[in-house]
Amino acid sequence: MKGHIYFIMWVSWAGKWTLIDNIKNQNLNLHIPLSYKSRPARDNETHWVDSYFISKDSFIDAVEAGEFLEYAVVHNSDYYGTKFEDVIENGIDQWKVVMKELDMNGFEKLLLEKPEFTGNYTTIFLDIPSSILQDRLETRGDRITWEYLKNRIASSIVESKKAQELCHHIIDATQSPEDVLHEVLSLIK
Repeated sequence: MKGHIYFIMWVSWAGKWTLIDNIKNQNLNLHIPLSYKSRPARDNETHWVDSYFISKDSFIDAVEAGEFLEYAVVHNSDYYGTKFEDVIENGIDQWKVVMKELDMNGFEKLLLEKPEFTGNYTTIFLDIPSSILQDRLETRGDRITWEYLKNRIASSIVESKKAQELCHHIIDATQSPEDVLHEVLSLIK
């Protein structure tokens, strides 16, 4: 491996997209590959800008073809993943510093399937208490069901516990976006 990967992991609604947007505005020499997702884009998301939104069948075909560095089923419903070429060929092999958002399930799968990555990445976990997560999720309005809320909170509790064991750095995402950015930048530089 020639470059280095910073995996940004999070509890839902911890502000990962705010962080990534703020990092993009820093004019750093980073490569930030997009994720592939087997769900439709949300109202505030754009295909080819925020993520690649593809059908579940297309996602599974790409998995079977060995195109993904990592992938996982997220919140028991949709596939999310990162293609090998987007991280390795277009980033690491080009001597770039790669910043990639990654779900905890995807990270665990990566640890098992790609042990050769050990030492070539740094993990940063954005954490918030489940009570704040609940408040943030409820701001979504009528799109959210009680079952959805319960599932996301349960997932966040599990992810927070795993982060304590697996992640190099845990950042309190209840801080201001500027403070979170400052902490992350201090780790990258």
